[in-house]
Amino acid sequence: MDGAEWIETLLADLPATEASDLILEPQDDGSLVAKVRCQGLCRELRRCPPGIGKVAIARLKAIAGLPAYITEQPQDGRIDGAPFGIDGDCRFAVLPTVRGGRVALRLPALGALPEPQELGLPTAVLDALRAQVRSADGLVLLTGPTGSGKTTTIHSLLRELANERVDRQILTIEDPVERLLPGIAQVEVRAHRGDDFAGTLRAALRQDVDVIVVGEIRDQDTALTAVQAALCGHMVIATMHTGRAREAVPRLLSMGVADHLLLPALRGVLSQRLVRLIHEPCRGEGCGDCVGGYRGRQVICDYISCTGADPIALKNGAAVEQATMEQQIEELVASRRTHDDERLRVLA
Repeated sequence: MDGAEWIETLLADLPATEASDLILEPQDDGSLVAKVRCQGLCRELRRCPPGIGKVAIARLKAIAGLPAYITEQPQDGRIDGAPFGIDGDCRFAVLPTVRGGRVALRLPALGALPEPQELGLPTAVLDALRAQVRSADGLVLLTGPTGSGKTTTIHSLLRELANERVDRQILTIEDPVERLLPGIAQVEVRAHRGDDFAGTLRAALRQDVDVIVVGEIRDQDTALTAVQAALCGHMVIATMHTGRAREAVPRLLSMGVADHLLLPALRGVLSQRLVRLIHEPCRGEGCGDCVGGYRGRQVICDYISCTGADPIALKNGAAVEQATMEQQIEELVASRRTHDDERLRVLA
């Protein structure tokens, strides 16, 4: 089997793994180690024979429509998953290393989009979120690491908003667009053509929309534009990469957003993570239908309602949380729905 055949076979086998990501690590002997991320954890899937790794990467680039001769620069692209039995497009990125190109492939979201009440959020938190995203204006933040379910939470809330009122104009700015939502305008930010979140957001503000989703606040320009939009009659929902809800305000202040603008705009902050659940049929012992005794995941979250909150506490990262991850994972451990080791992994 040559490199091209090996990579095509690997892609065709991915749906059965139920993985969210594929990683290809180049080795000293010219081989590749293929790893998949399942339920938040990485494991080795297989290795290609020595010496064919570069050919495999070149074939992957060709499938993504990228020039294979570029090997010293990072490249980003997209792969149509349909020929390989994958439902949707896969985001594709190559990073040069001293051993060759390292590949990260993000697979499209699996399964049906859950309703908001099926997300697993505490009832009081969900009720508060639903009320806040229906406000005429303001900023709602969702934070958490990559793969913590932020996009699923936002998409579920948006679908409910769109179905509730046909006159509500909703626009999302995403990188990438992972799921198509009927009745919602979705814009994909593509860095290779010069797009960025801040510029696309400014353009979106001229589109007569009620609700705007900013896929990620990465820099000062995007942060300032999002806050100004929230103060000027738009409901803005945005994500950030902070570990806990209380860290969001200090992070935005450190980006240069003035507190007299941020605090009046901010409605609430949700930070979430996903906890693996024990596979009930095998009682967590491990079987062919689970991964290491786990199957399925449950959201846990921190939540801060910023309306009426102490501004000094918010700025100092000491705001009172209406829900905490610790409380929720303790309940999961006590009810034997997950193990104590999972608590240490998620909250360490």
